Amino acid sequence: MTGWDRLFAYFPLLMFAISLGALGVFAEWPSIWTAALFIFVIYFLPPLVQRVMFRWAPLKHGVACIDGRAFCPWLAAHHIQAVYDALPFLESLLRIFPGFYSMWLRMWGSRIGYGVEWPVRMDVLDRNLMDIGNRVVFSREVELAAHVRKKVDGAGSSVLVRPVRIGSYAFIGAGAKIGPGANVPSNANVPPAAVVGVNESFGDTVRHPEKEEAQFAMS
Repeated sequence: MTGWDRLFAYFPLLMFAISLGALGVFAEWPSIWTAALFIFVIYFLPPLVQRVMFRWAPLKHGVACIDGRAFCPWLAAHHIQAVYDALPFLESLLRIFPGFYSMWLRMWGSRIGYGVEWPVRMDVLDRNLMDIGNRVVFSREVELAAHVRKKVDGAGSSVLVRPVRIGSYAFIGAGAKIGPGANVPSNANVPPAAVVGVNESFGDTVRHPEKEEAQFAMS
């Protein structure tokens, strides 16, 4: 890992420490301002850090090698978002209130339309790489992942990163999995437990922008 990769690897620990500090401030001096500070640390600080990081090291779509010789923006973003994977209830709380979760994903950099229905339980693994149209309905336990990682020879690995695109008025059935580069057309009805794989258009064929991306196909 590069020095910067190693630094971002400690971001979850830093978030834990800052969150405890903000909670301690609220416990000692309870007020609307200390409550706002705690909420800012939990929900606003990580997206802001990621946006600043991407200004310095833009995220490129396609295949990237994670071998420790060059800084990997996707890996840094993965560490920044890790706290929400470890504590999924933080996102579930946002989905209870209409519009809150969509606004939060826009803060990360995703394009989210109006009237999107989010279930309490689902997984969004790349919060900055979603492109979702208007009034899309997600059923429970759906997984949206804009990356897939693969072992390569030696000690490194490679990762394919491409946005997930879902058109307006689509319906995503329970337990469906939508992979990187996948495209769900407008008004589509994705059945329960379906898999829309890497660079696949639902109901159509798979088209890989680069030949090397075919090796990341989801089984």
